[in-house]
Amino acid sequence: ITGRWLSDCKQIVEDHSGVMNKFTGDGFLSYWVDGPETAARVSKALTVFKQTQSREQPRFRIVVHYGSVAMGAVAALEELMGPEVNFAFRMEKLAGPLGVSRLLSEPAFKGIKSLLSTTELGQHPLQSFEGKFSFFTF
Repeated sequence: ITGRWLSDCKQIVEDHSGVMNKFTGDGFLSYWVDGPETAARVSKALTVFKQTQSREQPRFRIVVHYGSVAMGAVAALEELMGPEVNFAFRMEKLAGPLGVSRLLSEPAFKGIKSLLSTTELGQHPLQSFEGKFSFFTF
């Protein structure tokens, strides 16, 4: 089930001009290079992911963050690095206690708010980051 799910997710990402960068055992990290069409591509991919979630085979969460990252070569793979990557992983840990399966950071929300229907979830702290941050769901 997991292998088929990862394959389907990889196809969704690639069909919308994204790159699946890293498998994390039971999940993955993907990215899109910023450009004039990126917000539309990401929002279309998120719409497909939301439809995929409705099948609940398997159940999964989606977190979306927008920021600048560094890329470094690790074992012939370009690995994303930096605080923005850590922020995204901390968001995934927050989604569970918030009881949501889809979580957008404020920077991601600002980029796609005109393309997706969203709901504000308020401000919440993230482990290892100072202050509170605004989050949204779609």
